[in-house]
Amino acid sequence: MFAFTGKTGLYAQQKDRILPKANQEYADNKFVEAEANYRISSSKFPNKATAPFNLGNAIYKQKQSSEAKFAYVKALKNSNSRGEKHRAFHNLGNVFMNEKNYTQAVEAYKNALRNNPTDEETRYNYALAKKMLKDNPPKDDKKKDDKKDQEKKDDKKDD
Repeated sequence: MFAFTGKTGLYAQQKDRILPKANQEYADNKFVEAEANYRISSSKFPNKATAPFNLGNAIYKQKQSSEAKFAYVKALKNSNSRGEKHRAFHNLGNVFMNEKNYTQAVEAYKNALRNNPTDEETRYNYALAKKMLKDNPPKDDKKKDDKKDQEKKDDKKDD
């Protein structure tokens, strides 16, 4: 195999030199800097799962969990292994828990466990999400609308 270099660039597989720098920034709690470099790495290597996953973590650490969700979804899309999928689903579950979206959290943790059934932290989070869902059932807007419609009908009968 050979690499062709010309005016348009290098065609051989490039090595990601940005990702290690971003990882170090993350380790040093420089989450904004790490985020910027993870974005660069992700744009240079759009089919890899590591940079989007780490980007999600950097954004999550900045208390922007809803934004982190998009990075985790991209990491899932690019995942090639059960381990990568497990970690992305697990962290998506954490985002949904922060948003108090317990239905989606249960599903995310369930998918994480499908990819790694032995992870006790995910198992604990799954049980907690199920309990929170039971204690805080989602509000069903359709039932509210049906009730309002019924009240309007009852009001018209009174006229």
